[in-house]
Amino acid sequence: MKRSVEPDFKFDKVKFGEALMAAVGSRSVAQFSKDSGISYAYLSKYKNLREEKTPTPQTLKKMALVSQGPSYKELLQAAGYDPGKYEDDDFTIAIDSLEWSLMNTLLPTLSKVNFKWQFVNVDASKGGPLSIKVQNAPFDMWFFIPVIRDDVKKEDVAAIFGCKEAEVIKPGSKVTFLTSSKRVFDELSSIELGLINLRISVALVRTENSMVSNEKYLNTSIGLLDEDYAYVMTNRDVTKLSLLHM
Repeated sequence: MKRSVEPDFKFDKVKFGEALMAAVGSRSVAQFSKDSGISYAYLSKYKNLREEKTPTPQTLKKMALVSQGPSYKELLQAAGYDPGKYEDDDFTIAIDSLEWSLMNTLLPTLSKVNFKWQFVNVDASKGGPLSIKVQNAPFDMWFFIPVIRDDVKKEDVAAIFGCKEAEVIKPGSKVTFLTSSKRVFDELSSIELGLINLRISVALVRTENSMVSNEKYLNTSIGLLDEDYAYVMTNRDVTKLSLLHM
């Protein structure tokens, strides 16, 4: 079967192997596999320099979403793609540098919340957004999208929901944008999306500990219920031990 997207340059498996392990960071490859939804066997081939085929941009995007190092642009370069061709293809609202990662924020934050949840692999083959299913919540699925650009407009948010990868986000679901910028947090909080049938919130991440410090709902076409406010990332027990402890 012919690939739908061909690399722009010759694939250098050594260069990409180094980029992959930088993305894995302090985790094991097995944990990175779970975080990204990418097969452990598949990742091991690249780690051990046994794979000659270039990973697809969709696979690189999934790696970038949980990367502890290289960005989507840097992973594209390492894999032999011209990043300039994929400027509008990044599912995150992004810049080149990032002081926190989505998974490193969600795991410690969600480990302390006062409701039960589990991670869900949603359309992983197409690089859909990270999501969880929450027990007894007024919404079926909760999706998370990192916002790592320093200037975000209403049109940017609307564009996210118009992209192909957002097709997995069904009406009535909850979507949370995460940012470490207080200014972006305030800007997003003031946006009104009256024609969108989703629960949408923005969460502020503290870069010093990668925890969510505030979460606010945006105005959409959905009338929020009292119970919606029980299912936010700031509703947590500070006495709980994080899943990430020794």
